[in-house]
Amino acid sequence: MKRGFLAPRTVMFTIFLGVLAALPPISIDMTLPALAEIGGTMHATSSQAGLTLSLFMAGFAIGPIVYGPLSDAQGRKPTLLLGLAFFTGGGLVAGLAPAISELLFARFAQGLGAGAGMTIALAIVRDLFEGAAMQRRIAAITVVANVAPIVAPSVGVALLAATHWRGLFGVMAGCGLLAALVTCIGLQESVHGPKTGFAFSRVRRDYAALFRHRSVARSIVINGLGFGWMFAYVAGSPLVLLKLLHVSPAIYAAMFAITGGGIVAGASFNAFMAGRGVSGPRLLAIAIALATLSTSGLIALELLGWVSLESVMPLLVASTFCFGLAAPSAARGALDPLPELAGAAGGLLTSVQMLCGAASSSLVAILFPAVGLLAMSGVMTACAALAMLVVLSAKVGRVRSSRSPAME
Repeated sequence: MKRGFLAPRTVMFTIFLGVLAALPPISIDMTLPALAEIGGTMHATSSQAGLTLSLFMAGFAIGPIVYGPLSDAQGRKPTLLLGLAFFTGGGLVAGLAPAISELLFARFAQGLGAGAGMTIALAIVRDLFEGAAMQRRIAAITVVANVAPIVAPSVGVALLAATHWRGLFGVMAGCGLLAALVTCIGLQESVHGPKTGFAFSRVRRDYAALFRHRSVARSIVINGLGFGWMFAYVAGSPLVLLKLLHVSPAIYAAMFAITGGGIVAGASFNAFMAGRGVSGPRLLAIAIALATLSTSGLIALELLGWVSLESVMPLLVASTFCFGLAAPSAARGALDPLPELAGAAGGLLTSVQMLCGAASSSLVAILFPAVGLLAMSGVMTACAALAMLVVLSAKVGRVRSSRSPAME
C-alpha cells in the first residue's frame, strides 16, 4: 500500500488532524464579526442572521452520526473526503448565495461537512495508537483545535476589513479544498482489510453496541457534559463580562483568549501526565472534581456579592482548564474499548458533544434575563455536577464488580 507523506508519528500528522478538528469552531467564530453585515446585505433580521450559526451547528451535530459508521465500513479517507466536499461546497454556495434562504441551506451543508473532521481525526488516532500514546495524540489534537478558535474572530475582523463578508466563506472553502488535497496525496488509509457494505441496520447495531458498553457510554456522556459547561461559558461570557461587568470589547477579547488558553493548558497537562503513567480515569476524575469546585465557586461569588473581573476570571480559566484536562481522557475512554467501532464511537462522541453544547448555551440565553450571572454559573455547575455523578457511578460499578464474579 502506498504511504502518504503524513507519517503517523510526525508533528505534521498531528497538526493536520488538529486542523480537521478545528474546522467547526473556526467556521463558527470567524463569522461572528460578520453577522450584522450579513443581515444588512441580505435584508434579513438579526434572528435570521443568527440562524447561520444555528443551522451550521445542527448540521455539525447530525453529520458525525453517519460519518462514524460509514468510515468503519468504507474507510477513513473516502469518508473524510466526502465531508470535506460538503464543507467546501457549502462555503462556495454561502459565498455566492443571493438570498438568506440559500445562505442558510449552505451553512447547514457546511456544518454537515465539518462534522467529518473531528470524527475521522479521532478514529484515525484510535486506528494507529493505543493506550497512553493514543491519549497523548488526542491531547495534542485538542491543543491544535482550540488554538484556532482563539485567533479566528481576529482573523474574521481582519478579513472583513480587506474584503466583503462573502470573502470569509471563500476562505473557508479554500481551506476545505486545501485539506481535501492534503488528504488525497498525503494521508494513508488507516482501516485495513476488505470494505463492508454500509446500511442503516449496521448503524443501529453499532450504536447499540456502544450504548451497551457502559464505560464507553459513560465517557461519551462525561465528554458531552464537559463541553456543556465550556459552551455555557462561551454563551454567557459576553453577557457577563460586557453587560454586567462592563469591560471594554478589547478587554473581553483578551479575557476570552486567556480562557481559551486554559483549554490548551489543560490538554497539554493531560499529555504530560499521560506520558508519566497517570491513568486516563484518574485524570478524568481530577478534572471533573476541580471543575465542580471552580464552577460552584462562581455561584458562591454571586451569592456573596463578590463578583468582579478579578474574582471571576480565575474561576473561568480554571473551568476551561478542566475541560482541556478532561477531554483527551474522555475521548480515550470512548474509543479504546471497541477499536472495531472507532468511527462510530468518534461520531457519537462528537455529536453528543455538540448537542450538549447547544443545550447548555440555549439554557444560558433563556435564563440570563431573569437571573444574570447565575444563568451561566448555574448551568456550568449543573454540567460539572452531573459529570461527577457519572464518574462516581463508574467507581461504584467497579466496586460492585470486584465483589461479584459477574463482569460488567
